[in-house]
Amino acid sequence: MTGREPPFDPNSNSRNKRSPLTSISSGTGKSSWNSSSDSPSHISNNVGGFDIAHHKLRSVLTHPLGLPLLFAFHDEETENMKYLSQTRTQFTQEQIETLDGLFQKAVEGKENKQDENEVKEKPITERLTAMIKEQCETLKYGALCEVSIKGDENNTKGRMGILLTHAENKNQAFETPPLAVLEFGLNAGDWWSKFHQGTLYIEMMMNLALQNLTFDQSILLMIVTIDKDKNSNIVPESNFRMGVFLCVPKGGNSAKGDRYRISLLWHSQTNSLSNASVLFGKFLRITADFASWRHEHQSPSGYEYFSSNCCKVATRDSNGEETAMVLRSYDNRGRKTDRNPEIYLTVKELVGDVEVVFGDANFGNHNVDEKEPPNQLEELLNQPSQELEEKEELWTRSSQDLLIIAVPYRNGRHYAESPADFLPIIDQLQALHKAGFVHGDIRAFNTVFKDYKEGWLIDFDFGGRSDVQTYPTGYRTALVDGTRMGEERETITKYHDWYALGMLMFTIHKIPADALTTVEMFRLKDRWILLKEQGCTEKDIDTLKAFLQQFIGKTTTMELNHQFKAAVKRSKESQVTKKGATGSPLQ
Repeated sequence: MTGREPPFDPNSNSRNKRSPLTSISSGTGKSSWNSSSDSPSHISNNVGGFDIAHHKLRSVLTHPLGLPLLFAFHDEETENMKYLSQTRTQFTQEQIETLDGLFQKAVEGKENKQDENEVKEKPITERLTAMIKEQCETLKYGALCEVSIKGDENNTKGRMGILLTHAENKNQAFETPPLAVLEFGLNAGDWWSKFHQGTLYIEMMMNLALQNLTFDQSILLMIVTIDKDKNSNIVPESNFRMGVFLCVPKGGNSAKGDRYRISLLWHSQTNSLSNASVLFGKFLRITADFASWRHEHQSPSGYEYFSSNCCKVATRDSNGEETAMVLRSYDNRGRKTDRNPEIYLTVKELVGDVEVVFGDANFGNHNVDEKEPPNQLEELLNQPSQELEEKEELWTRSSQDLLIIAVPYRNGRHYAESPADFLPIIDQLQALHKAGFVHGDIRAFNTVFKDYKEGWLIDFDFGGRSDVQTYPTGYRTALVDGTRMGEERETITKYHDWYALGMLMFTIHKIPADALTTVEMFRLKDRWILLKEQGCTEKDIDTLKAFLQQFIGKTTTMELNHQFKAAVKRSKESQVTKKGATGSPLQ
C-alpha cells in the first residue's frame, strides 16, 4: 500500500492542488469521522458520519444492479461471461474469479439472443434500461435521459446518455443508493473531463422534479466512456473504460456547488470492453462472496458501522449462540492513512480467531503490474511532474485487490475502573512484542476492559513488524484519549508502545492517591515520562505489573481525565441520538 491518494480524492489534504473536479468542489478536506475501530463504541464528530459509512460499504458490496450492469457492459457477449458460472472448486483450482454459479442460468438464457447488430446499434443506456427491466423485476427505476453536453448541441462528439436508477430490492429491509450511469459516446475524449461534465449535469438535475434522485442521500456513479470512429460499430475492442464513484452529500444549503464529495471506488484500468467487463465481474465477485458470508452466518442485517471500512455484524457461534464479529476491509487504493492487516493475519492467537471472508493472506505482498495512464492525461492536467506522477499512480495501482476479514468483537468498556484492569492489556502487549510486532496506536479507544482478568488491545491496523513498520501519514501524537510517540514515517519501536500505555494509565486515567501507593505511583509516572530517552526494560515492566497487582480485590476506582471523560459522555449520547452510530453503548 502506498498511502498516497490521487489529488482529486475527497479525503486528500492537498487543498491547493487543482484537479478536473475543482470547479464542482468535490471536497478536498479530510473526512471528519475518526479512524476505524473494532471497539464496542466509537466516537464520531460528524453527525452524518454513520450514514456516509453505512452507504459506502453497503452500496459497494451489495448493490442489486450488478447483474444487469454486467450484461450491458459485456455487450451481450456471453462467451466472455462463462467464467461467472464456475463452481467454487473450479475457482480454487483455476484461480479465476467466479460467482459460484450465481449467473449460470442467466448466461444460458442469453444464448438465444436477438440479432447482435440490432442490439449494438442502440446506445448503451438504452440497452442497459432494457436489461434492468428484464433481469430485475423486483426493482424500481428512475428515468432515462439523453442529453448533449453544453456547447456541443450541433456536434456528435461528446454526446452522452444518462440512466438514473433508484433501486429498491423488495426482498431486503433497506434501500441502496441511486445509481447513475453516464455514457459518453463518439470520440468522447478524456475520461476525467467527461466525468467532470457528467457530474455537473447530475448536479443540474437536482433542480428538476425527479423524485428518484435527491441529494439527501448518497449516489453511485457508473461512468462509461467510448472512444471510436463515429462510422464504426461499438465492438469489444473499442476504447472503453468504466469507473464506479460514490457521491456523498455534505449537508447544508450551499449555493456554490459544494454540496457533495466524490470518491473513486473502482475503475477498469483498461481500454478494452471485454477486459473491462471481466474486471467488473471480478468486482461483483466481491459482492457475492460478502453476501454469501452474511447468509452463512445468519446475518442478513444487524450491522453497526464504525467507519467505512469497519462494521460489527451479528452472527452465531458453532453452538448456535448469538455473538458478534467485526468485519474489517482493506484495499490497495491510496489513502491518507495506511492500514495494515499483517498482525491480524500473522499472530491470530493474540488477536483472537480471524476469518478471511474475502481475499487471501498475501494481500499487499505482491508486485502490481504497471499500466500506462490514458494518452491524454498529461495534456489535460498540464501540471507539474510531481503532481502528474501522483495521478499516474492511480493507473498503476491494481484496484481489484480487496481483503475482508472477520475478527472477534470485544464487548466491554474503553476505560479501566481499577488499576488492576490494565494487567491483561500489559500481558497482551508483552506477547505481541515477543512475537516481533508493535501496535503503534495504543490509546483508550483501542483498549477494551472488563476486569483485571479480561482486557484486550484492539485495532492493529497501524502496527506491524517491530523496527520495520512506520507511522502512517497523518499520524498525530496528542489525542483526546491518549498521547503517543512517533512522527509520520518514523519507525515504530516497542518502547513507543510502552510509553503510550503509560500515558494512558497515568494521564488519561488517574489513580487515587493513598498512603501506601502515592510515592510509588509518582516514581513510576516519572520513570515512564523518561521512556522517550531511556527506553523500556523488562525490570520496568515487572515493576509496573507488581504495582498494579496491589489493587486486585480492592475497591479503588480510577478517575478519568476531564477531556476523555467528556468524550466518553459524547459517545453515550450519540448512541441515543443516532442508533448504531458508535456501535454498542459503553457499559
